[in-house]
Amino acid sequence: MQENKSKTCISCNRDEHTVPLVSITFAQKPAWICTQCLPTLIHDPQRLQSKFESMKLDGEPPERLID
Repeated sequence: MQENKSKTCISCNRDEHTVPLVSITFAQKPAWICTQCLPTLIHDPQRLQSKFESMKLDGEPPERLID
């Protein structure tokens, strides 16, 4: 990750200068999601699946820890 690169929402691609972003990690890689798209991650994560697929290190999703 480059330090001077602007952070953007993994869902809508708006940058940190436009909307508040929340830091998350997936497959040990950092990502950001805006507060408007956060409910999508919580309630309908399948809509973001393809974006997270590209972040995977080993091709396998992490083990689900809670139901």
